[in-house]
Order: sequence, then C-alpha cells, then structure tokens
Amino acid sequence: MSPVLGQLARYSEWRNRPEGILVDFDDIRPQDARAICENARREYGATWLSGEETRKALTAFGLPVPAGGICTSADEAAKLAAEIGFPVALKLASRTIVHKTEFGGVRLNLGSESAVRQAFLDIQRRVANEQRLTEMEGVLIEPMISEGVEVMVGMTLDPLFGPLIGFGLGGIHVEILKDVCFRVAPITNLDATEMVRSIRGYRLLEGYRGSPAADIPAIEALLLRVARMVEEVPEISELDLNPVMALPPGRGCQIIDARIRVGP
Repeated sequence: MSPVLGQLARYSEWRNRPEGILVDFDDIRPQDARAICENARREYGATWLSGEETRKALTAFGLPVPAGGICTSADEAAKLAAEIGFPVALKLASRTIVHKTEFGGVRLNLGSESAVRQAFLDIQRRVANEQRLTEMEGVLIEPMISEGVEVMVGMTLDPLFGPLIGFGLGGIHVEILKDVCFRVAPITNLDATEMVRSIRGYRLLEGYRGSPAADIPAIEALLLRVARMVEEVPEISELDLNPVMALPPGRGCQIIDARIRVGP
C-alpha cells in the first residue's frame, strides 16, 4: 500500500470510529476553582497558583490530591506529618520558585518529627541564602507514595486550537523519552481510552516483567476531569500534574506534584 493510500485508510478508520461520550461529573465545583484562579490573576497578574490554591482548585474538580497541606513553621510541619503518618515528603511551597527539585526544595522519606523539622529549617536556610525568603510560603507535607507507575497529565494552550490535553509517562521519562500524546479539549471517554493506549510506554501500565499493572480506568477518569477543568476555568493557561502515581488496579491515582498557571 502506498503512503497516500495508507493515510487515506487511517483517515477513513478515524471517520468511522464511534463518537464517544462527553462525560459529566456531579461532584465538581467549577465556581470554586474559577474563583481561586480569578482572585490570583487579579492580585498577581499572570502567575502560578500557590501550593494551597493549587490543591483547592484540583480538589474542586474531584482530582486525587493526597492528604496533607501547607505548613508555615517547622513545628506545624512536624505536627501535620505525625498526623498523616510517616514516612512523608516535604516540598517547598512557593508561587515563584517553580522548579523545586532543582532548587533543593524537596525532601523525601522523612521518618520522624525531628527529621521533618530539620528539613524545614534546611530549606528555609537555603531560600534565605538565595535572598528569596519572601518567596517561601511554607512547605507542603504529603505522605510518601512509592508504588505505582509514574505518569503525567498536562495542558497547554495552542494559539489555534485552544487547550491541548497531554498524557505520557511521568517523572524524567517525559523529558527524556518525550512519549506524550495530545488531544484537543474537550475530550470524550473514547479519546481518554485512546490517549492512554497510544503512548509507547503503555506496556508499563499493563504490567511488565512482574511489575504490577496500573489502574487504567482511574487514569482515564483523571484525563476527563482535567479536560473538564480547563474547559470550565478558562483562566488556566497551563497545567502540569507530574508525577501522578497510577496505583495498582482498583486503587486509583494520586497526584504527587502539581502546577497551575493562570493567564489573561
């Protein structure tokens, strides 16, 4: 078959596929997320949401955010960590310091209150040494989630098509392998299914060489909720959930790190 005929055949298959369904959710609060984004844009202009604003916006759309919260002191961080249960992850919370790992603002597998206090003080000292202490809102405390497959879900604005929803393997894989699939929002349940299965790393989600499979329906639901979010909240100009830990079947997903940027 010639390349032209092959393209025509694929186009014909695409035209004849089922249409899919735009899934609705009865547990979302679009007005809450939009108010958060509008307030941030009104106060700061085009900006990244704070850690607390990001968590609240994601929660308003029923997206799986781990237990935890933003703490502004070492003692507060240690107390919350003890309530969550060890080990925990501690991350710098800042609207302006975006790449926290490169900045040295992430501590993992902290197993005691003293370790949490020390990590808070170390990061605070690092920020102060860089003369950026006013940019530190506190730290985010979350439980350590080490099992599952790392994936990413994102959104970027295309000047012609509008919001593009992206999906791929997470962590460093997305930077090195660039194994990412995009669809124009809004997306249907069929789009979500195809996105998950179209990346080269899909075999990892099925379970590979003894590794447990991922909860694929939960990933598809995550994609649909994110697509709904960027449709309902047009103030969002960029969104990055990376990594998202896709847990074994039946156990859902957990968003480990998230960034949301609002623009004009």
